[in-house]
Amino acid sequence: MTDRIRQVHLPADLHSVRIGRQLARDVVLDWGLERLVDDVQLGVSELLSNAVRHAGTDVMMTLRLSTRLTVEVLDNDPDLPHPGIPDPDLRATSGRGLRIVSAISSDWGVRAAPGGKTVWFALALPESGSPDADILSFAGHREEHPAAEYDADAAEARQMQARAAV
Repeated sequence: MTDRIRQVHLPADLHSVRIGRQLARDVVLDWGLERLVDDVQLGVSELLSNAVRHAGTDVMMTLRLSTRLTVEVLDNDPDLPHPGIPDPDLRATSGRGLRIVSAISSDWGVRAAPGGKTVWFALALPESGSPDADILSFAGHREEHPAAEYDADAAEARQMQARAAV
């Protein structure tokens, strides 16, 4: 398989996080990897947020499809990140980004680059013929419960807590 690569230069601006997330989504969908969209968008958000906030430089985002999907963010700050222990205050708004990336990815890392660094994560490609829970139909395989018993906001909060706890 020949590697497929897409790159985009983004300015050191918080709007770049949204733009990068949307571009990554479009590329992943174009490559037929619908199952990876959510994790790619979450990982891209974390890497770009960190680059804009801490490096404060323009970045180059690269998506590479080979035997896995790899997302790289290159900035022009040579200081390598040192993930610390997250703030025990559950209301803290920062300090968990690379832990989230670690939780959603099959691999991740940081490497020095000329004049800066690259922070990256990789996702395993979905296996053909093995549907995941997001696309698996449960029609006819579950008991019906009144809609009032299902709290979508509570379910989403539990999912976010589970991902953040890893």
